[in-house]
Amino acid sequence: MFRILAVCCFILFATAGIQQAQAQVAENTATTVAEPEIEMADTLRQDGKIYVVVVVLLTVLGGMIAYLVTLDRKVTRLEKQMRD
Repeated sequence: MFRILAVCCFILFATAGIQQAQAQVAENTATTVAEPEIEMADTLRQDGKIYVVVVVLLTVLGGMIAYLVTLDRKVTRLEKQMRD
């Protein structure tokens, strides 16, 4: 179970690091190249719906982690039964 949680945390932090690096690169190129504005993100932010998106994403992520934890417990119990 610890391994699965460690892998999930590693993936989460790795993608966060990649996103920060991409944001810095985009910031550096934004000064030289004019990029079009993203209207959908601005609209969601203005309407307050961005929080709904964040809550849904966190709920899905939490559900996946809970599923992995319960699956790991079941597999551990089955492995223990096979040993005995």
